[in-house]
Parts: sequence; structure tokens; C-alpha cells
Amino acid sequence: MSSVIIELQREALDRNVPVSDLLRKSFVVSRKLGLHEFRSWIEKELTGYGDSDTPEYREVRGQIRGWNPYNGWIPLYFEDFKDAERYSKRKTSQSIAQLEHLVNPGEDQSTLQMPFSHEVQQRLSTGFGFPTQVSLFTDRVAILGIIDAVRTILLNWSLKLEEDGILGEGLAFSVEEKDAAAQTPQSITNFFGPVQNVQVQQDSPGAVQIAAAVDIAGVTQFIERFQPSIGDLGLSPEYAAELQSEVEILRAQVNSPKPKPAIIRDSLGTIRRVLEGAAGGAGGQFLIELARLLGG
Repeated sequence: MSSVIIELQREALDRNVPVSDLLRKSFVVSRKLGLHEFRSWIEKELTGYGDSDTPEYREVRGQIRGWNPYNGWIPLYFEDFKDAERYSKRKTSQSIAQLEHLVNPGEDQSTLQMPFSHEVQQRLSTGFGFPTQVSLFTDRVAILGIIDAVRTILLNWSLKLEEDGILGEGLAFSVEEKDAAAQTPQSITNFFGPVQNVQVQQDSPGAVQIAAAVDIAGVTQFIERFQPSIGDLGLSPEYAAELQSEVEILRAQVNSPKPKPAIIRDSLGTIRRVLEGAAGGAGGQFLIELARLLGG
């Protein structure tokens, strides 16, 4: 009879196996071995964290944007760096199954949106001068990072069980294996290394959903208006050359039969960062247009 621990390792290495399925199998193992702390973590990953302490690996970073009825989603900039740092990172408490649904094939390269609570939205709206919806926008890779962190934790945990001589026969464990499991560390911090923060709308704050895709036609129109104006922005030759390079990347993407939204967004973001340091009305007008394009 095969070992459930070895099966768990094999499935953890197979990205075709959903992490939610790995968690359910691990829940059975942890319950049979009496690993209450680890089982509690699994339950939270399966059902969501609610008001519980959400792990650090579930933190995502992004850009704060507010809804402008004329220009769509536009970025909010802070004078205080500490405020920018505070609001540009959030933790998501949704279950792994919900997060996996967000990153289903066909939704890749999408932007994700995490709305703030009503109280925080009121506070941040003052930066726009009128009450509006304010959300944190990030890329789907942030959610993939969370899912992958859970997969890694389960893999390391199963490897530790094997090292301690705990393999199981089918789904059954001997008395000796249960005694050995009692000595196995249960805290999840023992099973994952540092997880970098990477760059989620349902009704509840902390929930995530897919936002709109890149507006290819809008990007094409932006290129045609922007490129002839680069020389009039008063930028140094180095920055002007950088803008020209990014425009050529955008042109290649919009003319491609399969444009890559991630590359388009990256180039638009680079152009915006350069223009933010530029003076003059032309730069400001293009920044407004870039905010609309990046806001989807």
C-alpha cells in the first residue's frame, strides 16, 4: 500500500494539482497524527482567515487608485512616504480555493483590485478633493505567489514528516509514527522561507477580483499622440531616449497578433514614472491619459 506522505510530496511537485486539494489531504494527515496547530492553519487556508491573524506571505503590494468619473481609475500620490508605504500593502484573507479561481487559465496578465474599507476610502478620498471609491491595484502574480507559498509549506512539511520516519500506510499511521509526529514542529514558519511581496471587487474589504484588461486601441492612440511630443517635454536626452525606447516596445506589442498585457503595462508604467518628473502642461495631459490606461 502506498504512503500518503510520499503521495503528498509527489502531488505538491505537480502544478496541475490544485493547492486546495493538497490542503484537504494534508488536513486528513494532520488530524490523524494529532497535529492540532498545523491543522488549524490548514482550516484557515481552506475557509479563509476572517478576523484571524493573516500570515505575512499573504501580503501584496500595489498602487492606490481612486475612481474619477471623467478619467477612470487614477493613481493617488502621497506627500508622506510612511502613508504611501502603509496603504500600498494589504493582506488578503480569502480561501485558497477562491484565490485559485481568480488565477484560472485565461485570466492571466489581469489586474486585480482590493477595495479599502468605507472608513479608509473616506480618508483617502481627501487626496482627490471629492468622495470616491479607492482601491489597491496589483497584478495577478501576487495571488500566484500566495498560492505557491502554501504549496511550498505543504511540501516542506511532508518532507519533514518523512525525515522523522512518518510515512503512513495508505491513510493509516502506527502508534510509533503518531508519537514521532508529536515531536514535529507545527508552526508554519518552520516550513517556509522569506516570501517576497509581489506587485485583489467583492463586497468585503480584503476580497479580490479580476479587473479590466489592457485597452489596446487606447494604447495605440496614445502612442500616436505621445511619440511626436517627446521632444517638447524638456527632458534630458537620456530620458527622451528612454521614452522613445518604451514607445517602440508598445508599438511592437499593439501590432503583435498576441500582445502581452504585462509588457504593455510595464512600458506604460515606465513612461509614467519618467513623466512624473517632467514639467509642463503636455506632460500633465499625458499623465492623465496614462492613469486611465493603467487603471484599465
